[in-house]
Amino acid sequence: MNSFDNSIFEQYPTRMNSLWNQGQPTYSQIDHQLRQSFNDNPIYIKDQFDEFVGRPQYQLVNQYLVSNNCYVNMSNLYLKRVTHNQVQGLQLSGKNEFLQLFGEQRVIQKWKSYMAKYTIQRHFQKHYKILKLIGQGSHAKVYKIQRKQDSSIFAVKIFKKEKILQKEKGVESLILEIDIMRKLNHENVIQLHEVFEDFEKVYLIIDHLQGGDLFKKVQSSLDEYSEHIVQNLMFNIFNSLKYLHSKNIIHRDIKPENLIFRSKSNMIDIVIADFGLSDIYNDNDIYLFQRCGTVGYVAPEVLKDHAYNHKVDIFSAGVILFILLTGQMPFTNYENSEELVTSNYLCRIDYDKLNNKNISEQAQHLVKLLLEEDISLRPSAEEVLLHEWFTNPKTETFCNLPINLIPSMVICKNQDNFIKSSTPLWNQKGSYCDSPILQNQNQNESQYFKKLIQSQFDYFEMDDDCIEEDKTLSTMVPKYHMLIRQRSLD
Repeated sequence: MNSFDNSIFEQYPTRMNSLWNQGQPTYSQIDHQLRQSFNDNPIYIKDQFDEFVGRPQYQLVNQYLVSNNCYVNMSNLYLKRVTHNQVQGLQLSGKNEFLQLFGEQRVIQKWKSYMAKYTIQRHFQKHYKILKLIGQGSHAKVYKIQRKQDSSIFAVKIFKKEKILQKEKGVESLILEIDIMRKLNHENVIQLHEVFEDFEKVYLIIDHLQGGDLFKKVQSSLDEYSEHIVQNLMFNIFNSLKYLHSKNIIHRDIKPENLIFRSKSNMIDIVIADFGLSDIYNDNDIYLFQRCGTVGYVAPEVLKDHAYNHKVDIFSAGVILFILLTGQMPFTNYENSEELVTSNYLCRIDYDKLNNKNISEQAQHLVKLLLEEDISLRPSAEEVLLHEWFTNPKTETFCNLPINLIPSMVICKNQDNFIKSSTPLWNQKGSYCDSPILQNQNQNESQYFKKLIQSQFDYFEMDDDCIEEDKTLSTMVPKYHMLIRQRSLD
């Protein structure tokens, strides 16, 4: 059977077209590169007589294999190991063409490690051993795994292709997530290492983060928890957002569950994870999914169906900073999801919660900037890092964060005694998407939000697409997702 049968990448342009392109590739930034060393034997190809011919000019830059006057875009080509006359090599395959490269073992391994990020491999089970399940979403499960070659520990995010193909824009969404993660190379952003595919599943090999999510870590570290710690945490978060935004990437789902500590021992080494809702910013405000995020963290302009940019991430980070400083959500009092959506939509921030805490004036000033409803006044990540709260000497003011903040959740228990959190999904064709929000001043606001909330639960089905979480995971944040699409690709 052909290697590409049943592949979700089968129609990707690099597989359909000729491998070699004339000229040189264009790229605004160099994210990743590997140049041949003078100390190594060069990369070889086979000539028409099956003899090795050196190609010392071959280089790897981003997703491109570059020669003097032509290049290959490796994105989603099929990669496998080959040998010729007992010399190791690599084969890049398109729909009708392939390219074989050979070299000494050390060089080929280095090139293979580089190419694995941009290409698709098969036979995941031959290379990795699954150790245990560590997370589960609506269309993906995450496992701790061990690489058989050297016993290194990673995580793998496994998608069932059947569910991806059933979802509108499911394939496009997954390919976009992969393409975005291939651009990432930052110490506080999760890394993609390899992609595998078989007839049933797609496997993303990513960093294994051991420290738990943001609020779980805070709860277990209250003895050392202070405004000084929050400063360092938020500096790393905004530094990561500055990096993402410099690459025109909008995360669009910054929330505590997607902020994971790399290790249990470090209180500030935090990593931004899960790029399933991310997209590339464009001036035309056209995205694969226009409206998405998590209610309680999403920027008001998204709820209002207005044009938006990178600053949606800044607002979400502002909500997190508010909670870290006060132990409470920033919005005015709410007792149900309807009131939460209303307060989030209208940007009703209760700043009295800040005034009642022992928090520096600089911190309070920054929070107000981050939660500014007017996006023209809300700072960029680069501007945030220049705020006096970060530039002045670090304060040691203690925050006294309460640990009993557990907003109400809609939950049920399955037979395995797991909490099954209902994460109602917004129907892309539902009232929220079709109705201009409050454009009619005579519209009954209360009735509108009741209809908005009800549309979530009418659409939601309590089945295999529920997100299952171990009861030990953090429950300090609301789980009311508003993923504006038919199904979630968690």
